[in-house]
Amino acid sequence: MATIGGGSAGVLLLMLTALRPGLEARKDLEPREITVTANDYAFMPLPPIRSGPTVFSFVNQGKVDHEVSIVRLKTTANVETYVKTPPGPDRRGQVERSVGILIAAPGSRPDGKILVDLAKGATYLVLCNFRDKPDAPQHITLGMYTSFTPK
Repeated sequence: MATIGGGSAGVLLLMLTALRPGLEARKDLEPREITVTANDYAFMPLPPIRSGPTVFSFVNQGKVDHEVSIVRLKTTANVETYVKTPPGPDRRGQVERSVGILIAAPGSRPDGKILVDLAKGATYLVLCNFRDKPDAPQHITLGMYTSFTPK
């Protein structure tokens, strides 16, 4: 069986790309990276976010543990109602899907990241559900949330 050498493989790839324009690497499909930064009980403002492949990383600049939980809300839900709804089935019923969760101790970053294909026009909520003690309020109720709608 014959093998294709480095030069031949490059020519073959170039020919395939010329014949099939959709095969070349498209810059608009490369994931963009967004870093979500937490202080205690607040997230720093997010930049404008486009739809498509996106990688979310997380850094906790606070003095207590925090998470970044990203959910996509149903089209019938809105951020204000979600935040005011107590934890439980009524709150979960407003979520189309959970995108991912990253957790970080004070002054650190988690080991992983979240890769998601963001839907244009959908409402995403970034929140922290943690409590400082079992009887303390969730961080979301202290204002630790933000939202975005990809363009």
